[in-house]
Amino acid sequence: MSTAEATTLAGLFRLELISGGAPGAPTDTLTLTVYTPNREVTGHSVVSQAVNPPLHVASHVTGTLIYETVIGPGSKVRIDLNGWPEIHWPKQAGIGPVIPQNYKATLLLEPNYASGIIRYEYRTDLTGPWHVVEQPVHRA
Repeated sequence: MSTAEATTLAGLFRLELISGGAPGAPTDTLTLTVYTPNREVTGHSVVSQAVNPPLHVASHVTGTLIYETVIGPGSKVRIDLNGWPEIHWPKQAGIGPVIPQNYKATLLLEPNYASGIIRYEYRTDLTGPWHVVEQPVHRA
């Protein structure tokens, strides 16, 4: 996608982002669907890290899209996300358990959605502590 095309993103579009930090740091891979008329975002997040045992936190995420003006040059696109673990519940098994949230993120992106900053929180145990990471993010 060219830069000119990226600046005209509107309607319904797919947005794939990946965070990056120091070598060995956790990485957040986001596959999102953005619907600009209603300012809705939905998709998946996978936080991974090459440690032993490997870190792998997969979440179904939903959120809101906010256009905001910031101090300094230009405006930014902000996306606030909340996520829950993916579960595969049998259809005949009833309404299912209450699942605690395992992911939260705030993205502050350039107006063309190509790069920015992400601050995300995740937890590996559904009642455990939140791990907070802030990294640059770019289109995958």
